[in-house]
Amino acid sequence: MPRQTPNDPPAIADGRRARTAASRSKIVSAFIELVREGAMAPTAEQVASRAEVGLRTVFRHFDDMETLYREIAVELRGMIVPLFDKPFSACDWQGRLEEIVERRAAVFEAILPFQLALQLHLHNSPFLADNQTHFVQQQGAMLLQALPPALAQQPLLFDALNLLLSFSAWRRLRREQQLDVAAAKQVMRFSALTLAGACQATKAGRDL
Repeated sequence: MPRQTPNDPPAIADGRRARTAASRSKIVSAFIELVREGAMAPTAEQVASRAEVGLRTVFRHFDDMETLYREIAVELRGMIVPLFDKPFSACDWQGRLEEIVERRAAVFEAILPFQLALQLHLHNSPFLADNQTHFVQQQGAMLLQALPPALAQQPLLFDALNLLLSFSAWRRLRREQQLDVAAAKQVMRFSALTLAGACQATKAGRDL
């Protein structure tokens, strides 16, 4: 960031800050573009080339690539927040589970390349690891709101559903099993509704 001296007129200082913000924005945008195009671990050189700035500019704005990944995590958080803030419209738990599948499929698909890129650095980034933990906790809290107490209070069922409806499951369906979006959603929906329905029926039978 350009150093402001006490003698800098306000207009000059404001201009420097604007140029700094513009350069930083270009670098983040370049990184996002590269990841979206399939570069799981863009180098500083690639980012500089795409942003049309010098390599020294990249490192001047970001002390290292870890700082840049932090910026990307913040961008992702903005994409994910609507997933958890929007209230459910369905009145029954089956409908709410279907809403979860639809919402998560849309968000998971949008963030898939970015999550894959960030996960490459989880092992050496406490920030990214904490960010991932928070993401998983948010998914669990959303599921808790969707289920009736009779199902939410079954630990094994809750943990199994949380796994079936997770980003990890979506990644497996889309990448390793190579299903298209529609098929992946169908598998998630079938798995969640079948498991929850079976557990509800079992509990109802025990309560008779």
